Amino acid sequence: MSGIPGKVRLQDIGRPHFKELDKALRETRGVTPYSANHYFGLVKTLFNYAIAQGKHPGPNPVKDVKPYVVDRKRRSYSTEEIKKILEAAEKVEKEARAPEDITACAKRFILLLLYSGMRFAEAVNLRWSNIQRDRIALQRTETKQRREKVVPITPGIRAVLNTLPKGKPEDFVFPIRRHGDRVYVRWILGRIREFSGIPDFEFHGLRHTAATIMVSEAQGRGVGLADIMKVLGHSRVETTLKYLHEDEARMRKAVEIVEEKFSGKRKG
Repeated sequence: MSGIPGKVRLQDIGRPHFKELDKALRETRGVTPYSANHYFGLVKTLFNYAIAQGKHPGPNPVKDVKPYVVDRKRRSYSTEEIKKILEAAEKVEKEARAPEDITACAKRFILLLLYSGMRFAEAVNLRWSNIQRDRIALQRTETKQRREKVVPITPGIRAVLNTLPKGKPEDFVFPIRRHGDRVYVRWILGRIREFSGIPDFEFHGLRHTAATIMVSEAQGRGVGLADIMKVLGHSRVETTLKYLHEDEARMRKAVEIVEEKFSGKRKG
């Protein structure tokens, strides 16, 4: 595990090692608090197994590691907010010190997240080998649900990809994986919040926005719920339906349409 010296015996691993692991995850790899909790949850399960098999004397050294308190409140952004976010990202790109800096791709990174509904980690780890003609193809090991995922490449997504310097198949689409670039990603987040005036802006909010539009507006236009589930990578319909927010204007319109049909009155 990154952050834990390779020569340390399993039974000697303790809390200090997990502090190093936590630091490596948060500072070097730039994972979110939510993802860090998942990492430690998995490691805790592995140690429980090692104890049960007699490979570790116990107690579980991960049990004393306190998980991060994560605010799971998420929301979609309005059209006006998206405009402000994109304008802010454009300012961030202009501040970039070098063309190969991730800050130089800030707006394009945000556009890809918004257009595709991809998860942040999927976009960060996207390689040119994933770009296959008219689709983005992710393997089981590259998705949260551990299932193959395909995202059609629309003209908007194609336009974003065409502005990025194409490398070898194994190269990352966005120059984020170089040492320290995850820190720049967090810096981008802060600058967009500052420039846009949206203090709760999160990258995941772009996926939430895309998903909300797909579920609330794409259905009924030749798009089925199963299609949306595939694009978003959901395995349960309940997960997709949570993006069907109660929009009073659309609810009112639905009721009015029924009223018009039976009252004989049509609004112009």
